[in-house]
Amino acid sequence: MDTAKKRIIYFGAIIAALIYIFAGNRLNYKKIHLEGAAGGGTTISGVVTEVSGKEIYSTEAYLHEGEATNFTARTKNGEVKAVQYADVYDQVDYKTVEVGDRVVLNSYIEDSYTFAGYDRSAVLLTAILLFFACLIIFGGVKGVNTILALMLTGGFVFAVFLPAVLAGKNIYFWTFTTCVMSIATTMVIVHGVSKKTLGAIIGCISGVALCAVLMLIMIHAAKLSGMVDECYYYLSILDIDFTIDLKAVVFAGVLIGALGAVMDVSISIATSLWEIKEKGVDMDVSDYFRSCLNIGRDIMGTMTNTLILAYIGTCLAEVLLLYANNYNLLELVNREVVVTQIIQSLIGSTGLLFTIPFTGLVCGVLFYDKYAFPEDTGEEFMPYVKKKNEDKSEK
Repeated sequence: MDTAKKRIIYFGAIIAALIYIFAGNRLNYKKIHLEGAAGGGTTISGVVTEVSGKEIYSTEAYLHEGEATNFTARTKNGEVKAVQYADVYDQVDYKTVEVGDRVVLNSYIEDSYTFAGYDRSAVLLTAILLFFACLIIFGGVKGVNTILALMLTGGFVFAVFLPAVLAGKNIYFWTFTTCVMSIATTMVIVHGVSKKTLGAIIGCISGVALCAVLMLIMIHAAKLSGMVDECYYYLSILDIDFTIDLKAVVFAGVLIGALGAVMDVSISIATSLWEIKEKGVDMDVSDYFRSCLNIGRDIMGTMTNTLILAYIGTCLAEVLLLYANNYNLLELVNREVVVTQIIQSLIGSTGLLFTIPFTGLVCGVLFYDKYAFPEDTGEEFMPYVKKKNEDKSEK
């Protein structure tokens, strides 16, 4: 494929992704007004210019006495008075506001502002820019393409998938659609247009599809309710005109959580097999498949650990809390929060493992040139390859 065609497909993939994000957002977006912590108030950022002092408060709204720090902050609305509340019985090492701190303020009553947290936007932006700079320095053009693919994937999730969930759309459908769009867009933009990319895309989608089937089976077999933790509980009581399918949200978490690792494995396998082909080693489909399994055995150990450890890290606080309360092993492993994380780890890892042979088989079919082999000569494969490589070296 010539350069012009590759560029057309490259920019076509970007345009298609943007159209999907725009159209998906317009289709799924539904403005939701919720009463409570986020409803009816305003949130602004500012810089602390003066700390007036502290005082002890005790009201019926609080279980214990607390400490209130009064301060003044400079915001886009001018100088405002605000207060930072903290429970004096908290064992959390909280930081009292100081002059120069950037803070976030909430206001539910006119001219009354409450400390909501520190404004960490600048720190996050710096970390993101540093990460992007490293990608560009070490990856060059491919690093730029990686950033672009990452931003588009973020658009698929935040501009299309999340609005679809909150609009009451079919979560299973939009989860798989999001995964397919992310796989295809990322592969084409980052790795270009080639048989290698096509093999990785098909292998990756196959692995994700297997994860989807296994997760649907396990949701039924393990009798999961979807009520994993307090976040799922709060989703179930949102003041909206439908009930969010929590089991579908768990399903989505497994597929989206495993997607990155599955893409990593599929492109690693496809690239390794493509390098073998580019070195002039002629192989048939079965040879490519065997090479894939040999390469995959070295990949699967560390990649499976990566996925399982990532899931463990997300529920570490819950497991520590349960362990500290002296739950016996039988009760511990049967609590839904623990069962869900175990199932997520196992299914994600299983999908990752099966992505290896899926990708190897597809790449074997795509890479194998049947006309490169002598027909009906009776020659053994390896001597033929050796002879052909010797002929190439002589030229």
